[in-house]
Amino acid sequence: MTSSTPRSTRGPLSLWSDDRGSALIEFAIILPVLVLLLLGMSGYTLSIHGAMQLQAAAAAGAAFGAIPGNEANLSGMQAVAANAAAGISGFTAAASTLWACSAGGPAVASTSTCSSGVTPYKFVIVKTSGSAPFALNYPGISSKRTLYGSATFQVPWSQ
Repeated sequence: MTSSTPRSTRGPLSLWSDDRGSALIEFAIILPVLVLLLLGMSGYTLSIHGAMQLQAAAAAGAAFGAIPGNEANLSGMQAVAANAAAGISGFTAAASTLWACSAGGPAVASTSTCSSGVTPYKFVIVKTSGSAPFALNYPGISSKRTLYGSATFQVPWSQ
């Protein structure tokens, strides 16, 4: 049963035990934290998306260069990577070739013989970079971050 006594006549200590409106106050306290968390997640998501685009662009350029006959067309590899990375600000691509006895191994001369007795393999490498913006500009922190991508493909039939 509820009391019909007006609120102002219940006594001064009854205000401390009254919890009406506490959910609104708690929400007002936690809302800025939730907004900052959401903005941080969106900035991180934009960075991940940009990095994935740069990696895909590097892979597209290297795949073009891995086609037999295209391994010397460095500008073609860079153009394919640039087309795949449309929309990335500050985009750059660099393409190169190297001979190695294994993927990730040190570069060797194309006329040398590897320790396994086979001739070295030819690889094409495309490295990309670009900028991704932050969701918010914070004082003292750069408004953009540089992201990178890289792909190395073996050129078939190059032994």
